[in-house]
Amino acid sequence: MLRVVMWIVAGLVILFVGTALLDAPGRKAGERLQVGKVDFSKLKDGVYEGQHKGGRWSNKVRVAVASGKVTGIEVVRDVWLPKPELTKQVVSDVIASQSLEVDIVSGATVTTRAYLKAMENALTDAR
Repeated sequence: MLRVVMWIVAGLVILFVGTALLDAPGRKAGERLQVGKVDFSKLKDGVYEGQHKGGRWSNKVRVAVASGKVTGIEVVRDVWLPKPELTKQVVSDVIASQSLEVDIVSGATVTTRAYLKAMENALTDAR
């Protein structure tokens, strides 16, 4: 029995260390990710898709623009470990403020920036 417990503990340690080593480079890049300014008042009507490729933070969004305003944002492909409440908050903040310059969600800096970058990439075609 003790041997089985030791193997389980060893497996968990290897899993934890491996995940930490694989996660670190993507996290550092995500923390430095810059989101450009987009003038929402100059957007053309339509539906636009954009994505951000950043390891486990890769995501794809669809942004709807009507009458020169962002009216909807749908996450088409979510990050690897999504947090629905975070996604909802970022989307509603962007729509309410009509800007990508929204507060970064505490404890979810990389995920927030990844969503915003995908939205920026989508809106590049709407200018």
